[in-house]
Amino acid sequence: MTAAAQKVAEKVAFDNGGAFIRDTRREVEAYLARGRTRMRGALQLYAKAPVALGLTAVSWALLVFVRPGAVVAALCLAGLATGAMLTAFCVQHDANHGAYFRRRRWNHLVGWSADALLGFSSYAWRVKHNVAHHTYTNVDGFDDDITQVPLARFSPTQAPRPWYRFQHLYIWPMYLLMGLRWQTVGDVAAFARGRVGESALRFPRGWNLAGVVVGKAIFVGWALVIPMLVYPWWAVLAAYAGFTMVTSLIMATTFQLAHCVEEASFASAAELRGEKRLWAVHEVETTVNFCPRNRVLTWALGGLNFQIEHHLFPRLPHTHYPQIARIVRRNCDRHGIRYTAQPSLRAALRSHVLHLRTMGRLGLPVELEMG
Repeated sequence: MTAAAQKVAEKVAFDNGGAFIRDTRREVEAYLARGRTRMRGALQLYAKAPVALGLTAVSWALLVFVRPGAVVAALCLAGLATGAMLTAFCVQHDANHGAYFRRRRWNHLVGWSADALLGFSSYAWRVKHNVAHHTYTNVDGFDDDITQVPLARFSPTQAPRPWYRFQHLYIWPMYLLMGLRWQTVGDVAAFARGRVGESALRFPRGWNLAGVVVGKAIFVGWALVIPMLVYPWWAVLAAYAGFTMVTSLIMATTFQLAHCVEEASFASAAELRGEKRLWAVHEVETTVNFCPRNRVLTWALGGLNFQIEHHLFPRLPHTHYPQIARIVRRNCDRHGIRYTAQPSLRAALRSHVLHLRTMGRLGLPVELEMG
């Protein structure tokens, strides 16, 4: 980060505390103190790892060593994609937030599954996600997840461009390619810039550097090199591209349904410098839950459909989120804070598309808006 950027970043901060978060934390602590609540949540979390890793390993082994027919091969690829999604949502995400174990090194070790199995650096991800996104949620220029200019416009504070008018249509191919970007040039570009948004990203050294290099080598080995010893190169590349695009679309859509929707708030750095905000209130009003009653989706997404609770308590296992949500919502009502939960996946997708369409037309000349 340059000296000028660092100076700007220092001026963008939130006030901590407030009656809402104090009341909520007190009730959450009381909930966690009941009986074996913490232990049950941890065991439910740990039980997901063998499912995710086992499904990935079995599907890959069948493809490489058995070389099944087309139908079984398609099922194995589906199993591989499902295992990767479960690893992303239910294993590495909690671990890299420090929610798996008390010791940081063990969390980092489990979080390294992002490097070895998903192809992107957990070291860079902890800055991109934990710092840039969770600290500055929906803040233009600081939250890298909403800063995709000049390709797309997610925030009303970003400058309009004529091509954004069609972003609700072309955004889906972009989501398909997000994973390929992470696995190829994304991490390298972030290391070269030395920052993610306005958050500093130091070049990895020691064990961190070894984790990046070895993890990438393992991913390339199982995803490309070893399969090419068994199948034609073009078949391996086609399967890899399909696998990565499908998983990329699911991951990108899941994260965007929680933040880039009509009901979420956005802010610029100038607005935050001019009006000091409570961090907890900002997190609630810039995030949206979806499908809270769908237990299957909640299990598969690692509780990321409870995004409000995740932002308030990122170091708690996601298996507690459905119960914590009742406490958070009750306190939001008590303190007059907007709490949004989309009832269905269809409603959440519709809100995301409408947000993209609105952002694409906002600020354009009238004749283009009328289209």
